[in-house]
Amino acid sequence: MAIDQKQKLRLQAGFSMVEMLIYLALLASVTIFLVNGISAITKSYADIRLAKAVSTSASAALQRIIHETRQASSIDLSGSTFGANPGVLRLVDTDSSGATTTVAFTVVNGVLRVSRGGVDEGPLTLSGASVTNFTLALLQNSISNAVRLTLTIQSSFGVKTRTETFYTTAVTRNM
Repeated sequence: MAIDQKQKLRLQAGFSMVEMLIYLALLASVTIFLVNGISAITKSYADIRLAKAVSTSASAALQRIIHETRQASSIDLSGSTFGANPGVLRLVDTDSSGATTTVAFTVVNGVLRVSRGGVDEGPLTLSGASVTNFTLALLQNSISNAVRLTLTIQSSFGVKTRTETFYTTAVTRNM
């Protein structure tokens, strides 16, 4: 039985159609794989960016507060706000000339700021992070004063948001 020319062309066209469908399926699979990979990378980047903003802000703020509290001669009880959010921490210190001055930590529009002698020294948190809770508790005994801090920082990137709460206690050393 001989296959005529028309039948050969139909068979070849049929194989070409099957080959084309296989190639399209492979192309679709690779495309889906690439899109999922890019999506995962984007999500990871957002997670890393949020974690960095929160942890860097918290680290800088808490280190500065602990350092200033340890160096302070006392806590200004009348100028500080304890048990409220946002709290205010005012420390009594001496400047380089020996004069008494105050160091204040306040939250303004979600940004933790520090001022010395009434002059704003700038923010302690990054612009991409917002302080949602800055609560202070005074701990006193006959030997020293301490402040227990609760600091909650939130950062958003696109639709993702990360919020973390940090706790520490700082003791005045120069009593």
